[in-house]
Amino acid sequence: HMKSGEVRKLAEAAASEGADAAVWAAIAERCAVFAERLHYWDVVLILQAFTAARVENRPLFVRLGEALSSKTSKLAPKHALDLLAVYEANGLRPRSLYVELFHTIIRLSRSMYAEELSLTLQALARYGLGNPTVVSQLVRTVQQQLKDFRLRYLCSVTGALGAMQACPAALLAELDGHARLEVATVPAQELLENLQAFPLLEFSWAPYEVLCLEELLQRTRAFETWEDIEQMADPFETLRFLQARNLLHDEFLQALCQWCLQGVHKPNVRSERRPTARQLTTLYDHCLERGMEQTAALQDALNYYVESGGGIWQSAMPKPLKFRKRRRYIRSDDPWDGVELPDLGPIAPQLAQQSRQDDLLGLFAAPSSPPPMVVADDAVVEAKGSAPMLGRKKLSARSPLLSLEESTVRCWITSRKSPRPRHRRDPGLKKMLRTDMPRGPLWYHGGWETRPKYQQGQATSRYPWAGVPTGNNGNKRILRRS
Repeated sequence: HMKSGEVRKLAEAAASEGADAAVWAAIAERCAVFAERLHYWDVVLILQAFTAARVENRPLFVRLGEALSSKTSKLAPKHALDLLAVYEANGLRPRSLYVELFHTIIRLSRSMYAEELSLTLQALARYGLGNPTVVSQLVRTVQQQLKDFRLRYLCSVTGALGAMQACPAALLAELDGHARLEVATVPAQELLENLQAFPLLEFSWAPYEVLCLEELLQRTRAFETWEDIEQMADPFETLRFLQARNLLHDEFLQALCQWCLQGVHKPNVRSERRPTARQLTTLYDHCLERGMEQTAALQDALNYYVESGGGIWQSAMPKPLKFRKRRRYIRSDDPWDGVELPDLGPIAPQLAQQSRQDDLLGLFAAPSSPPPMVVADDAVVEAKGSAPMLGRKKLSARSPLLSLEESTVRCWITSRKSPRPRHRRDPGLKKMLRTDMPRGPLWYHGGWETRPKYQQGQATSRYPWAGVPTGNNGNKRILRRS
């Protein structure tokens, strides 16, 4: 005796391997005899296997349809649609089974998702099963859940209702309003995905497709920076989509050049999105056709891609002097590189020592200090009314030879230290070795009333020795008090 699952597996294997007619006859006989004992999901798969193998057995389909009529309350929306597809493919419409399937669709319509409602309406339109009661219930559910419908499902629903001539003007106006709202609020990437999915739909609505395409073109024409292109999952897929429909424009190419310039400076790892050599070549060809090959962003992206070896070669920037987590580093070129400074002679150490004593490094001098020195090309010139050279101090201000954009910082520097007291943070240090260990609760440390509890020792050569402890804090004190 074969179980329900075993019969189903045998039918699927026969369909995939191309079994002989005798095998199908044996499977049909077994299914007809034990039709009431078969699980409903196994029955659906067995009927699909017969249909896929193009084995015609109308008595078997009728017999299994009668058995399924009493189990339709357990069916899911997918099972109901699969049964409609199987019986329509074999040209059979068992009245009792179809009535039960319609009741099941009506009962499940309130709990269906937007995609399931769309597929159900498309199935009814495909097979010409425009039952007024079923369609009206589905339409009522669509109106209640309209805010959950994406644009592609909205196109399918409207196209299926239009094919069944069951879309009145009031309903169409409501669907149009939601379509405009959906197009205006979804991201640009979802607009592209909708446009790519429209050709695959069996039923669609052309006005919604045109509305979606116009919105995508309007948004791509507003792209200016690399952050706008970052909205797209694959910018070059968008490029190919626009090129295939002859909708490519200069604004999108300029923004894509900015994105490529930003991308070539990112690490060449899987977690970062950066253009490949083939994509940069394709972008250059499109820019060359439109006379945009001299765009600064495109040229910089190509040059840096070649210099960095496609992001594989490391940067030529110097490494920091010392690395530590959560530390900020600032780097700037030295504007004094290559400039010959005047020699101060033997008075330089005296000036440096006096500057360290009188002033703090990094702060402006006191008001009583003399005016600063002005560094010329070949000598040190004193300002008008200045004191002798030995009494002058150099203020901690910017050099007059530097412009506003330049700085005297040459190497990597760390941020300033925090105010004292500075507590060392070492997660790997044991708590018992910490010098700033906070004091625990009283019950943890004990108080002046607590006494250690000693137990009888054993006769060994080490402590604790055998016998009653005789210390002042041991059992001697406790026994004396008792």
